[in-house]
Amino acid sequence: MTLWWSAALVAAGATVGVWLAGSALGVWREERAGRVYELTPRYRGAAVRAVLAAVALCAALAGGVAQALVGLPDSTAPVAAVGSASAARADSHPASDRAPRTPQASGASVASGVAGSAGAAGAPGASKAPGAAGAVTTALTQVGQPSGGRLLQGTLGGVPGQVRIWLPAQYQAHGSGGPVLQAVVVRAPEGELGEVWQGLAGAVAGGHANAFVAVAPADPCALASDDSALRRAVAAQYRIAAKPRSWAELGVDAGSSCAVTAELAHPDVYAGAAVLGGGSFARPSGALPSGIRLLLAQAHRDTAGQGDASRFRTALQGAPDLSVRLSDTVRDLTPELERFRLARLAANYLTEMFTTRH
Repeated sequence: MTLWWSAALVAAGATVGVWLAGSALGVWREERAGRVYELTPRYRGAAVRAVLAAVALCAALAGGVAQALVGLPDSTAPVAAVGSASAARADSHPASDRAPRTPQASGASVASGVAGSAGAAGAPGASKAPGAAGAVTTALTQVGQPSGGRLLQGTLGGVPGQVRIWLPAQYQAHGSGGPVLQAVVVRAPEGELGEVWQGLAGAVAGGHANAFVAVAPADPCALASDDSALRRAVAAQYRIAAKPRSWAELGVDAGSSCAVTAELAHPDVYAGAAVLGGGSFARPSGALPSGIRLLLAQAHRDTAGQGDASRFRTALQGAPDLSVRLSDTVRDLTPELERFRLARLAANYLTEMFTTRH
């Protein structure tokens, strides 16, 4: 029995050490990425995690050596250690709590889901949408809890097609008396929304961004030129700030050009637009409105996208009160991890725009 307890402690030490090492690496990368906003990096958190990781791993190594010296059977400790190390790597992965990839729900399935969940805690059921013509109903049902928030899916009165609404943990923590938040229209392919939710939540956890209500049309380019009906329907049911420019746009890959279209058409409505990846942006003909705010961010490896963004910024020159920022600092091992970090960068930028434009 003593040997089993010893093996468990070794595995626990290895797990904690690997997790802390991964956490230190993530904090270091995120602080370095913040230099695009001229933020002073704070590496103390990364250093503390690295030191604690080293201590935990050394303790685990010492325990393993001690077990070997007393003749621990080969079929016990290695199996436990390998399994725990695998779990630690999963825990340290920045995208480990990615939102479940929810398949597109049909109108019938959503309606039936609402009927069964109208009494569920906090899940909205069918209701009249204020301002909607006639008896048009709103039907949303909870389909997941990615990144500590709640993900709802269904239809909104007066808005064509399916809509997903992600309520952050800060929104649901206080019930009906909670804070009034700003909102972001997210234009992204369904398979990439998980990294977006996690990036938005991660930016809040890091202390660099506000919490947003995120609204994602199933068709990323739906209502790109005028989504006033979408904004009205969401504001009628959720605590969205009523000030001008309390909304922003966030475009990812295939939805990037549509987020740009929305910002160029209505800079008086949006605090700004953050565009992650994508390209082939087209300057609209005619005079541009005043007050356009854009962040065009590509991963470090996406040199083609960086070229498109630079040319587009040049094409917009001459617009009154124009601000277009470029970013190419984000890099990581996989496109999914880079998308997560780009979403955090976007949350930081949009928070700045919400602050400076009110």
